[in-house]
Amino acid sequence: MSTENKPVELSPSEAENAIESFSEFVKFPTVSATAPTTGAYKEAASFLISQLSSIACLDKIHLLEEAPDHSPVVIARWKGQDEELPFILLNSHYDVVPAETADWTVEPFEGIRKDGKIYGRGTQDMKCVCIQYIEAIRKLHSMKPDYVPKRSIILSFVPDEEVGGSGMAAFLSSKFYKSLPGIALALDEGLASTTSSYSVFYGERLPWWIDVTATGNTGHGSRFIENTAVEQIIEIANKALAFREGQKAALHGSSDDAKHMNCAHAVAAKKRRMAKTENGTQMTLGDVTSLNITTLQAGVRAGDTFVYNCVPPIAKCSFDIRISPHMEPSEMKDLLNMWCQECSSNAEEGHKLTWKSVGGLDDGLLSHSLTSTDERVNPWYGVFGDSLSKMGIDFEPEVFPAATDSRFLRALGIRALGFSPMRNSEIMLHENDEYLEEKVFLEGIGVYVNLIEELSSQERDIDIKADSKCMEEDEVVG
Repeated sequence: MSTENKPVELSPSEAENAIESFSEFVKFPTVSATAPTTGAYKEAASFLISQLSSIACLDKIHLLEEAPDHSPVVIARWKGQDEELPFILLNSHYDVVPAETADWTVEPFEGIRKDGKIYGRGTQDMKCVCIQYIEAIRKLHSMKPDYVPKRSIILSFVPDEEVGGSGMAAFLSSKFYKSLPGIALALDEGLASTTSSYSVFYGERLPWWIDVTATGNTGHGSRFIENTAVEQIIEIANKALAFREGQKAALHGSSDDAKHMNCAHAVAAKKRRMAKTENGTQMTLGDVTSLNITTLQAGVRAGDTFVYNCVPPIAKCSFDIRISPHMEPSEMKDLLNMWCQECSSNAEEGHKLTWKSVGGLDDGLLSHSLTSTDERVNPWYGVFGDSLSKMGIDFEPEVFPAATDSRFLRALGIRALGFSPMRNSEIMLHENDEYLEEKVFLEGIGVYVNLIEELSSQERDIDIKADSKCMEEDEVVG
């Protein structure tokens, strides 16, 4: 492997300033559910504006007017030589999930530095990347004050990724975005890797939240009531859990285990995954479809208490399903329909099961949108990979196991890669005592320095090549 460019190293003072900036940013309690009303979003946005304004090469530093005042979207630009070229988007979200202080051994919003680690909610997900972008551009500009990228670099810092993505929606609907020539490649959220290889995500599982309702006979709890709602809800829950076990077997065991559990989808996914790798690489969570039962509801209420001797006429449950690209969404839809049909005790008399999606299934949830990792089709992926290889860094292309703002970009046909440069690190997002090692954080800045320069230096010919390959691929598919 060529190692002509190692990750750039920061001077001791630059490293200390970067870590201090990161620690300070973690202190803002930008919890999605509360930050719009507490003002934490606005305070964090002001901090980002101040950091961006301290870098001379950046301009167009502003808050999007399309975003609510209480949930600002922060934008900055490094103007390129040719403003007509599609730009490089560096996107990150600054909101975080809640942290129960009682469950932490340190304060989650103090940015505590201890034993070479920075602790706090959002240190991995994903305030680290927010600051790494900023510090990488600061370092690149200080190293090469006369450097001007061939194409513009746009930085976007959005809220509400953890609760649906309204920040990214505001960006994509903004006059600012619509005035630009389009995105050549977007970088967004990734995950830490426990190995020496980085994880690079070219797609993600589709998130389906499903409500299932069973209706049945009611009556006194002392009788053997037939065709009850609870019986039906338990039966479909068992089918869902059997499917879950099959997917789990494919992930942690073998396709034979999954086949034994009658999970054809898991077997097929395993075979596809094995066929893609020369050495039969272990499947990752993104390669299978997960299903969890997240609520169970039944019972007849009298005020604030349940009536224990009355059989309820209605029972409900909900599923959190994350559909892998190895499974067509239509297959999951057919499965849900089949389970409801098979578990309905007497549909003609209204003793039946029905399901619906929370929020509905729009076009973005009915098909997978992936960024090609075939360099012949997507030369931008080749540039990205080559840049890491030149630094002597291995990486693994994977499917993201959850949902990120990249799904909105990919649904529009925009090439997007999920990449958070954290390797040899415990995966701590959403965990208690979330932390990131200082050396890992600093290495990530150095990686971004080279990566940003490489991506932004590409001439127009790569866009022509990428567009022509996409057209060829569309013709083959059509």
